[in-house]
Amino acid sequence: MLKRFTVVALLGLVLAGVLARSASAQPVTWTVAIFGPPRPITAPIEFLAKEVLAKTNGQLKIEPVYGEALSKATEMLDGLKGQAFEAASLCASYYPAKLPLFTVLDLPMLAPHDIMAQARVQMALADHPAMQQEFKRWGVRMLLPIPLPQYQLMGKKRITRAEDLKGVRIRVSGEMAKVLEDFGAVKALVPAPEAFTALDRGVLDMSTFPGTFGFVSYRLHEISKYYIDNISLGSAPCFWAVTETAWGKLAPQHQKLMLDLRQPAIQTSIQAFKAADEKSYPEFKAKGIEIINFPPAERARLAANAGKHWQEWVADKEKRGLPGKQILEFVQARIKEHAR
Repeated sequence: MLKRFTVVALLGLVLAGVLARSASAQPVTWTVAIFGPPRPITAPIEFLAKEVLAKTNGQLKIEPVYGEALSKATEMLDGLKGQAFEAASLCASYYPAKLPLFTVLDLPMLAPHDIMAQARVQMALADHPAMQQEFKRWGVRMLLPIPLPQYQLMGKKRITRAEDLKGVRIRVSGEMAKVLEDFGAVKALVPAPEAFTALDRGVLDMSTFPGTFGFVSYRLHEISKYYIDNISLGSAPCFWAVTETAWGKLAPQHQKLMLDLRQPAIQTSIQAFKAADEKSYPEFKAKGIEIINFPPAERARLAANAGKHWQEWVADKEKRGLPGKQILEFVQARIKEHAR
């Protein structure tokens, strides 16, 4: 009787193991909410999707969904918290009250020009304990950084000096706007997908976007007269976020795979940005857009006030009980460490 019981028990254990392996072998699919069309900043998530599908033999699938089909750009953080999708493109500029510390990367003329350096700074910031607490409140973590080229200007106003900004209505984030507001510019917090309509209807005079690809992605070059190059206002605090729930369900080897693919994924962005510039400048000229190289001396006048606005950001965060000074100093140290 004992022997029979032992055999039955062993068979039960074997069956349980087979069922467990079968359950763990079920494919996992992540839906990624993306505002805007496929463009250079989506290259890393597309690369990641292709690589993990191949390297996991189809056990892990990442499915990008474009054009705000799943959520508006300004509501994606809430969608992640509500488990409406597993991952999304986020820009902290759209959520200054919800991701206040991450907006440090939105400060005017702070971000390094080097894309890989930006990516490393973002990843270091995401690992900072205070930043992890901020993400934890929304149940998210950084899957991939979204380092961006410096923000330039395009639209219907000719700007060659700081004084030309007076009264100009510009689509620009709240922090980056401050060096422009010093010279009379009027900021407009218009989500990227709405920029074309706002410029076309005269709600905006100018818009900021990173590099050249942003303007092409949202078709602003079709209705603009001027491209103000090398004004280089800084960058934006954007990243690919994933819910902690979705991340926690991954097998450890799949988590490691994702992290190991970060560096080559970022490289795809760098290549895409370069290719976009090579295509965009001739296209701008063909459309009759005047390309203005903003004078270095005039940019220096804008930059002269940047440090003051950084300290205003610190004071605002400290007043709210957040470690603004610590975070800014941390980011500055990482920029010095990684920027070339």
